[in-house]
This record gives sequence, C-alpha cells and structure tokens, in this order.
Amino acid sequence: NAAAGSDTPMDVAVDTLGLELLGLDIGQTMEVFPAASFTDPPSMTVRIAAEFERIDPEDEFWFGVDSDFSLHNDRWTIIPLFTTEAALMDRVLGEYPTLYTDVTWYYYLDREALRAKDVGPLRQTILQAEANIRFNLKNSSYKIRLDNLLDNFDEQLLLARVPLFLVVFLMTGILLYYLALVAGLIVRSRSSEIAMLKSRGATTAQVGMLGLGEGLLLGIPAVIIGPFLAMGVVRVLGKLFFSLGGGADELAGVPVTVSQGAIVLGLIGGAMAVLVFTLATLAAARHGIVEARQTGARPPTASFLHRYYLDFLLLALIGLLWWQIQSRGSFLVQSVGSQELELDYSLLLGPVLGLMAVGLVIMRVFPWFALLLSRLAGPIAPSWLVHSLRHVARDPMVPGILIVLLTMSTAMGVIGSAFSATLERSQEERSLYAAGADLRVRHSGVSSAREGGKLAEEVQGLPGVLGAADVYRTTGQITTTGFSTSAFVLAMDASRIADVAWFRDDLAEGRSIDELAELLLDGPEPPEGLPLPADARGLSIWVQPAGLNQGANLWARMRDARGLYFDVWMGGLAGEGWHLVQTDLTPVVAAGRRFLNQARDVSVLPPFSLQALQITDRFRTSASSDLGAVYLGRIDALTPNGPVTLADFQDANDWSVIQDFARPGLYAVESSGSASGGQFPISTRYSWATGGVGMRGLRPGPTEGPVPAVVNEEFLELADASVGDDVILGLSTYSVMVHIAGVANYFPTIDPGEKPFVLMDLGIFEAASNQHSPIPLVGANEIWIDLTSTPGHPDPDALDGLGGKVDTGQILESMRGLGVSVREVFDADALVNERVDQPLVNAGWGALLVLLFLAVALATGSGVMLFSFLDTKERQTEYALLRTLGSSASQLRGIVWFNLFLIIVCGVAMGTWVGQLIGTSLLPLMEVAEEGARVTPPMALTTNWSSLAASYAVLALVTVVTVVWLAWLSSKIQVQQVLRMGDAG
Repeated sequence: NAAAGSDTPMDVAVDTLGLELLGLDIGQTMEVFPAASFTDPPSMTVRIAAEFERIDPEDEFWFGVDSDFSLHNDRWTIIPLFTTEAALMDRVLGEYPTLYTDVTWYYYLDREALRAKDVGPLRQTILQAEANIRFNLKNSSYKIRLDNLLDNFDEQLLLARVPLFLVVFLMTGILLYYLALVAGLIVRSRSSEIAMLKSRGATTAQVGMLGLGEGLLLGIPAVIIGPFLAMGVVRVLGKLFFSLGGGADELAGVPVTVSQGAIVLGLIGGAMAVLVFTLATLAAARHGIVEARQTGARPPTASFLHRYYLDFLLLALIGLLWWQIQSRGSFLVQSVGSQELELDYSLLLGPVLGLMAVGLVIMRVFPWFALLLSRLAGPIAPSWLVHSLRHVARDPMVPGILIVLLTMSTAMGVIGSAFSATLERSQEERSLYAAGADLRVRHSGVSSAREGGKLAEEVQGLPGVLGAADVYRTTGQITTTGFSTSAFVLAMDASRIADVAWFRDDLAEGRSIDELAELLLDGPEPPEGLPLPADARGLSIWVQPAGLNQGANLWARMRDARGLYFDVWMGGLAGEGWHLVQTDLTPVVAAGRRFLNQARDVSVLPPFSLQALQITDRFRTSASSDLGAVYLGRIDALTPNGPVTLADFQDANDWSVIQDFARPGLYAVESSGSASGGQFPISTRYSWATGGVGMRGLRPGPTEGPVPAVVNEEFLELADASVGDDVILGLSTYSVMVHIAGVANYFPTIDPGEKPFVLMDLGIFEAASNQHSPIPLVGANEIWIDLTSTPGHPDPDALDGLGGKVDTGQILESMRGLGVSVREVFDADALVNERVDQPLVNAGWGALLVLLFLAVALATGSGVMLFSFLDTKERQTEYALLRTLGSSASQLRGIVWFNLFLIIVCGVAMGTWVGQLIGTSLLPLMEVAEEGARVTPPMALTTNWSSLAASYAVLALVTVVTVVWLAWLSSKIQVQQVLRMGDAG
C-alpha cells in the first residue's frame, strides 16, 4: 500500500525473532518514529503484514547482511522493519523528508561460468567499477574482497604454469627431434629410390615436390582428425586420470572442448611435420647414384656438426645461456611497469637446451665408445657380439641418434615425475615447517600448573599426545663492530625436541635433529650456587657500602628445587659502616614497571640455592648508575634453629663478577682488608664503574662457560665468525656468550631469509640468562606437541580414546584448564589441508605429466620399432650371408637384437641419470612462492617412481614386442631368395 494516504497503516514484514520481541501478531499495528535528527517528530502507523525466516542464513543471497536482521543482547534490542522500495520513497520519506538514508547495491558473481581466461577482464572490470563509484557517486563506499581472491588466483596460476610449461617445452622439443628422426629414417630407407630418380633425370626440386606432396597427403588428414581424436582421448583418459564427468566434485561438469589455440597448435604441428619431411627429402636428393652407393658402402661416422667441430661452439653457447638462466635464479621476472610477476618463456628453453647439449655430447662420445667396445671385445667375445659391435662402430650415427631420443624421453619423464612429486611434497612440507610440530601453541609463559611456562610434562599426559617440548622464542642482536643486527633466538628443550619436531636432514648440512640436539646439550651444567638448608626461611648478609647513593638496593637471585628462578629483596644499602641486611624468601615478581612481592602468588619449592647477588637503584629500573663499591662480610641462611653460615667472604676467589660481555672490565671482585670498623678484618670488595647493561653483581663459583649454539651461515657472516668461535649475543637487557657448535641453514618455524637465527638448549640458555638478566627469565613461551596422528597422513591405528582422530580442541581446552593463556595455535594438519587442498596445487598435475610422458614414450617406442624394422630389412643380405657362412639361428637373433638392446639400455640409463641431474639443477629455479619469495624450506627433489614406472613399462612393452617381431622377421628370411635379389632387396 505504498500509494495509500497517511491515514492508512504502512505494511511491513519482520523476521521471527523480531515478531517475538515485539509481542505482536500478524495484522496488528504499532506507532514508529525516527530515533534521532528530529525534535518531537510525528509518529507513523505500521501494520505487521508478514513474518519471515531465513531458511539458510549461509546462502550466498544473504552474504554481508547479517547485521540487517533482529538482534537482542544485554545492550541492544534492534528490530528491522522490511517494506518495499516504493513505500520507503513515498510514505517514509514523504513523512520525514530529511531522514538519513543508506542505499546499498549487492552484485553477485556467476561463479559457475567463471573461467581462468576471464580473470584478467574481471579484474579490470572491478577496477573500473571502483573508479566509477569513487568519482561519480558522492558520499559512497564499496567493499570487495574478490579482487584479492583473483590476485591470489592469478599468482597461484602463474606458479602452477611453470612446471607445466617446462614439461610442455621439453615435450615439444623431443617431438620435433622425433619428427626429424622418423623423417630421416624414412628418407634413408628410400635413398636408393631417390638416387635412381636423380639418375633418370629428375631434378632436386622435383624430388622435393614429391616429398612435399607425400607430406601433405599424410599431414592434412592428421590435422583434421587430430582435434577430434584429442577430445576423445581426454574424455576417455580423463575419467581415469582426472575423474572428469562426475568422479570428482571439483572437476565434475568441466567441459572438454578444443580451443582455438589448440587448433592453431595442431596446424603448426602438422606444418612442422610436412616441413621436416620435405627438408629431409631435399637433403637426400642432393646426392646422385654414386654418392648413394658410397654412403651405403662407407656410412659416415659423424654428422656435419661433429665433423667440423661445430658441436663445441654450440655447447659453449648453450653453457652461456644455461649460466644466464642460473644467474636469474627463477623462471619468473618482475615487469618494469606494474612490478607484477611474469613468466619469462625464454628461460623455459633452458632445459631443452640442456637436453640438446647432452645429445651433442652423446653423438660425439658414442662413436668412440662403440669403437672401443668393438676392439676390446674382439679377442674374447663370441662372434655374433663382435660382428654387432663392429657394425655399430662402422655406422654409429643412427643408433646414436636413437639413444639421444631415448635419453631425452626418459630424462623428460624423470624431470616431469620429479617436479610433480616435488611440488606436492613442497606444499606439504611448507606447512609442516611453519607449524614446527603436529601442534604448536604460543602462550603467555604463565601457568597455574607450572611456574615459568614449562608445561611439557603436564601436556604429555593428555589424551592423544605422544610427546611435548618447551620452547622459548625471542629476538636478539648479533653484536659486531660499530653496529648490531637483529636475529631470531630459539631456545628449546634439546632432550625432547627430536621426538616432537618435524625435520629434514638436508636442512642442517646433513645433520639430523638428534645430532643438533647433541651439539646443543654439550655445554656447561647449570651453576649449583650456594645451597640453603631445606628449612631455611630467610637470608642475612653483612655489608658495608662505599660511595653508594641512598636508593641502592641489594637483591638475591634464587633457584628452587624445580629449577625456577626468582628474586628476593635483601634490603637497601643506605647505611654506613658494617650493618646486617636480612629478609625472608618471599619471591618478588614484576608488575608492570613495579616489583612487588604481592604482585602475583609464585609457588616455590625448597630447598633453595643462592645464584647471585645484584645491586640496583631505587626502583630497580636499572643497575646503580654511579661508581661504587660494597664490602661483603658474611652471608647466613636463617633457619628455625638459628643462622647457618653459607659463605664468609674471606677468599674472593670463591666468587666471580657477572660480566657484561659487551663492555668487559667494568666490574671487579677482590679480597680486601680496608673495610672500616674492624668487624671483618678480611672481606670481599665488589666494585663497579659506570656503564654496562644486564645484572650488576657477583655470583658464587667460577665464571660460567659460553652457551653452545647452532647458527646459520648468515649469522656467521654477520658476526665474522666460524664454527668453534665464541660470539656475544645481545638480548633485550643483557647479553650472553654463545659458542658456535654447528651450522644449520634452516630450522622449523624460522625464515632465514628474514633474519639470521641462533638455536640453543632451553635449560642451558635459561641458566645463563638468569646469571645476566636483571629480571628472572620466563622459562618458555611455546610448547611443541607430537600427536598420535600424522599431519596430512591420517593413520587409522593412531586414534584417541573416542575412536576418532585426535581433537586438538580438546587438547587446547585441557591446556587452558592448566592455567595456560593461549595466544596462537599452529595445527600442522589444518595447515597442510589448507595448502594442499587447492585446485592449482593438487589438480592432477601428476596425472597430466604421466599422460605427456606416455605420449612421448609411445612416440619413442614407435621410432625404435621403425628403426628396427628398417635396419632388419636393410641388412637382409648381410644376414643371409651370415647364415651361409655358418651362423646359427640363435646367433643371428643375437645380431638382430643387439642394436635394439644397446639403444634401449644406453638410452634409459643415460636418460635417468640426465633427468636427475637436470632436475637437481633446475630445482632452485622452481623454489618461488607467492609474491616472488623463496620457498621455505627449500624443495627436496622427489621422484615419483610409481608414475615413472608406467612409462618404463611402456618402453619395456615396446622392447618385448619389437624383440618378438624381429625374431619373426629374421625367421622369415629366405637365404636363397635374398641372395638372388642382391642389392635390389
């Protein structure tokens, strides 16, 4: 009723919660008026015309409008009234013309129709829409996150295209080589026919036209049939490899079409085949009947490139290009204008050039290898083997070319399967590296279960937990001459970390995490200090200040039976002469910038030990800043049975200063008899100069040794140090001396590209820090947990007591029950699933690479079979003569089969080795993550032998079929008929 008068109630609809809050029924009316912007506004009558409820609030239609529905909590009760646009414009704004209005448009994306090729235009559309809204619609705003999603997709697509295009370039190069080989074999088999045509008066151009016509006759039907055949192959094999057509939800419904680009590529392929065949025919037509007879009698042992040593020039050029590719460091480059990552297609030629270089080397070395084998085998080998080797040494060109083809094909298979498996493994390991363990929890370091944040023992007893290790993470400074550099500091429980952390041996130069832990544990034992009696209730000490300000204080650093460090305030140092300072053993903890013994109840467990004595200013915000000294007479433990002497300070050698490693020499401790009063004729004098950071005081026992540490190479470079050196590591308010025990380039949770890092044992680091830090160090702020289920690989046997997968939520709740304040959680299983469960990461690239390699393997197999057939037909006269000279049928089969086995064995063996070599060389170029950053941890080359075995099986099948076929062909040779035919056969 938008057009009705003001005396007619306006119809509105409310949701179910709103109707319940109003307490009205459908059809009832109520009065409404603006809540602000008006003084004594008139009311408007509205009628509840309808009630509605959202069936699925998570549906896309309701995206972003959750706040537009009824709300009821302790502070607010909001009931929106829904009506038509006409009613708002005519009735509401007619009654309240100055009412503030807010108009919002929602645009929905047709996600089903969106394809990868539409991402670029859609991004431009979004940018244009944002600009139009910003400049043409006043007082407007917009909210969109689709552009970020599309940018991320574009980035992921670019990274996913690198291995795909790399393999496609390899396959294209190999297939072109295959075309040239097949054309050469066919033309070679018809060299006698071409020579006869030339002798009968045919010109080279006429012979070339014959080759062109034959090529077109074969190529045109192939180009026409090819796209339709490709669609059929994808439909059939797609169901097997990619589950197209309903097997997988992600790919179900994806149309199988032939794009215009695919048709163009097919035309180019057909044209290339015709061109190669024509050029091979023209090359053969250059020779007449005499040259053809000479070539048949004495075949060349080297190609044109090798005869004039042009292969060395090509190898030098390929080496230069390879060096340039390696120096770039990646197949991706940043454009000058937009600074966006782009794929440099020219760099993708690097692997193709690498295979070409290998082929040139094989063609150079193989004739020498065959000649050497024939000479070595002559005196000792059977006649059929000697004959076969001499034939290969006499005519090594075609077998060498086939070995190169097999080497290329096998190498491509190894590279392709390795890249597929390596990329999938890298995605999983990046998540495991970021998590560090199955479950990593950052916490505040405070717990009601265990002071100091050390929770490993308590957490290890929770259901579903196999092991736990405490870790302390902070930032330090590498102290160098003139400046300092920030570094990550990770102190871990080295006795437990190997059982819980994910690690890979190549991250630490071949060392395992157990070996790293042994290096970290090979350090000084925590200082024992001065042990107090078990019933000690306090401490007392005789002191005589010398030149101290009135605000100086004396503190005692203590350690309880569990290893918890805490401070007690002994008292002020304001008096003159010898006087007794005593206190109970109440811990003092920090509360902001104040230090109070009531700030938090700290549970300590006797017996205690005295670790150090510290002198500070009035507020303990820093050490006493002036020159000063203090004489120490005797320190006693106060017990119910009276004082017990802990130290008499007669010999200063029993004590050592707490050294500031950054500024050594500021403190001194010595035996002295110059104290006034005569109460202690011999005492210990502790003195200090201005400057220095960290704890200012002295400790019982000798000076502590450095903390063993494992660092990365960048740390060594910045500190100008090497393994075995001692380096000063600065922390927030103090510094410690670390001994470099080993090197690790990576460690879980640490990105060495951001900062250098240093690893230490938590117990040794905590003991050393509490000898230098003005404030007792919190023991740990992280806990790494090993669960009974493996991230990314659910184990049906690794189940919790409920018969299901370990619930990390229950573990976290149990930790909170221990008083832990959880700050951040890293669940390795969730991180792995989030990274791996992406279409561009795990969209069947492995299956696609298998298909590509199978195509190349089939092409290679057909080339081998063609060579074997033509070679057998060409050598029929030779085989017939061998039979007449007494060779048996088995010897003849050995001669027939030898070339085949030599080509297969050499090609597959060389290809596997070359593939591993090139794959390892290219791996650093593939280690590019989002935004062009390096992958952490680096990729580890992994070969998927199961997928590669399928291609090897194809080659094995081709070999078996060819062997049987050649045996049949050799058995069909009629000696008399062949000898009568002579060369005509």
